Amino acid sequence: MPALTIGSDLGKRFQLLNLLETFERAEDIPGLAHQSPGALIALHDLLLGLMYETGVHPRTQEQWREWVEDRHPLDEVAKVLSGSEYDGRLDLFHPERPFGQNPALLPFLGRHGYGPAQLDIERARDGAQLVEHVHLHHERRPAPHEALVAMLVLHGYDTGGRMMAQNNWMGRAFTYGAAGRNTLRARNLVIGSSLADTLRLNIAPVARSAAGRFNFSWADPRPDRRVFTGPSAGRGRPVAGPADLHSWLGRSVALAPVRRADGEVVVDRVLVGAGELMTPLPPQLLQDAVMVAGRPQQAHIDRALWRTSPALYAGVDPQNAKGCDLFSRLEELGRRVEILAVGLLTSKSSFVGWVSETFPFVGGLREELYLAATDGARWCEKAERAAAGAAAVARDIAFPRVRPDERKRLAARLLAAPLLWARFEDLFRRLLDEVASGDCEKAARARFAIGLVETTRTSMQESLSCLPETGTGLQARLRALAFLDGALSNARAFPPEFLEATVSATTVAPAVPTDGSRALAAWLADLVSSRNHTLLKALTVTEHPFTVEAEAMATRFAPTDADRGAHLLTARLFARYHRSIPTTDPVRIFGSGDLGSACRRIGAGRDRGARDPGVERLFRLLVMTGRKVEETYLMRAMERLRTANAVPPHWATLADDLAGWTRGKDVRERWGESFYTPGARARRKAAATTPTA
Repeated sequence: MPALTIGSDLGKRFQLLNLLETFERAEDIPGLAHQSPGALIALHDLLLGLMYETGVHPRTQEQWREWVEDRHPLDEVAKVLSGSEYDGRLDLFHPERPFGQNPALLPFLGRHGYGPAQLDIERARDGAQLVEHVHLHHERRPAPHEALVAMLVLHGYDTGGRMMAQNNWMGRAFTYGAAGRNTLRARNLVIGSSLADTLRLNIAPVARSAAGRFNFSWADPRPDRRVFTGPSAGRGRPVAGPADLHSWLGRSVALAPVRRADGEVVVDRVLVGAGELMTPLPPQLLQDAVMVAGRPQQAHIDRALWRTSPALYAGVDPQNAKGCDLFSRLEELGRRVEILAVGLLTSKSSFVGWVSETFPFVGGLREELYLAATDGARWCEKAERAAAGAAAVARDIAFPRVRPDERKRLAARLLAAPLLWARFEDLFRRLLDEVASGDCEKAARARFAIGLVETTRTSMQESLSCLPETGTGLQARLRALAFLDGALSNARAFPPEFLEATVSATTVAPAVPTDGSRALAAWLADLVSSRNHTLLKALTVTEHPFTVEAEAMATRFAPTDADRGAHLLTARLFARYHRSIPTTDPVRIFGSGDLGSACRRIGAGRDRGARDPGVERLFRLLVMTGRKVEETYLMRAMERLRTANAVPPHWATLADDLAGWTRGKDVRERWGESFYTPGARARRKAAATTPTA
């Protein structure tokens, strides 16, 4: 048994123990250790089955609670197993009744046996053994303890398919294996503070007469043992009790040992055939099952177990009719435990991988955990739908003429759902952990909402980064993010916590002009108010007698030498706009909004801004990726504003934007939001200034 033990230095170390040592030292062993989650379930099933076999188990619910609270010792199991009754019963290579195997296969093992890689479903990958023969030539030979674990996993989790056997060995039915007892449902194991605590928590109380007998070998006498010929070859048998269930022989297996030159014993050849067929389990044998829509929870490739975790906290389901199960017993305990959920992922008959997740469980907080898990999973699904809608918006704008068969693929690429759900899982687990720790549930839910909004928006920004930063790509990205913000702040779909979360996550602080840019704007405004046409003209004509003086006066307000060019360009744009336009309107003198807002005011009637193809094309040229904004396009924008008699941009803000363009600031982003999605930005600004209780 692979276990974690505590050494003299109080450090944990990996150690192999035999079964007797495992039960004798169970109180001091932190837990079993294996890299495969399925192997952990199989090893615990072995220990639990032996506890039922030896009669060391509680008989009633009250006795189970006494076992857990009083730390009932488990060394009695070792004492019973060391008796003469069990001599040879746990021998993996017994010549007549090998442990967990079918001795009827031994005559065929020497001639027809194949490499042991097929014994391990994680190495074989495919349950149908005739698909590939790579395992026949694999040089690795496992040690007996490794072969034992692989065999236990095979009994419980084999995906089924054609066995590498011949019809004339034991019958035609022997060549077809059915799915294992745990393949089609997720198993739940309560993890305690020690191995003994784990076993006591998971052992279900049952009368001694109803515990059944442990399946040590196919050679054990049992009148209803399966045969592979005749009319009863395909007939399943009912499970006689938990001991029978935990040791169910889902496969016929035979192992051939060999001693290497260095003296080490390894498994050289194996044979695998079909095993016993199980009838549907009664509710009392589904102690750990989480029921979803009336069926035990399953592991799916496209849906993580935590998304159906509310069923784990739902308590006893009347439609389930399981009676007193594992979760109802845990509810009586006043302490926190961790529940390990393990499921097998398959594709047809091929092994894909394991899914292993841990959930906190506190009996006194079961209702709070249930509500947090229910709302958390539902909010994640709604956030994913909002992100999917945003991805569709970006796709339709960026790729308006894409072929119908590529629409779904492009939307999936822009959504990046696997990464999004992986980040949601971290937030969901943090929510459950905070609630299970006794933190304020309302505060925990509020933090979860804020994290969910921030994560969704960050993930969408990353997945949309494949679009170009200018032109149609910028428009698609900004409108998709605006759609996402609106969807996440929808009061009909999300609770009030999300309104504050969306404001805190998406509100962008408005650009505050610096003192130098405000001084520049004041000086420029004074040129118009005082009708100083000489300097205004000098800023637009490069060969004017006062050009040098005007440029020197415009750049004197720049805080650094790097900002002098931005201030001079702003002054030229100001002079270009106010050329021969006598006005005393402060709004037109000082301007309003950034350049994106100003471009939205260009046009006629309702066809303004982005609705005007010419204006939209001009804006794309303005926000082209580069180290600076082209002065030619800025001058063209000023001419369009001047011709349309539209309010210009706020000059102080424009000076800072032009100065910050080369320093990596989000100028292009703000201009794009103002031009393409002004409504979303206005709503965020209003929400940010609204006082909250």
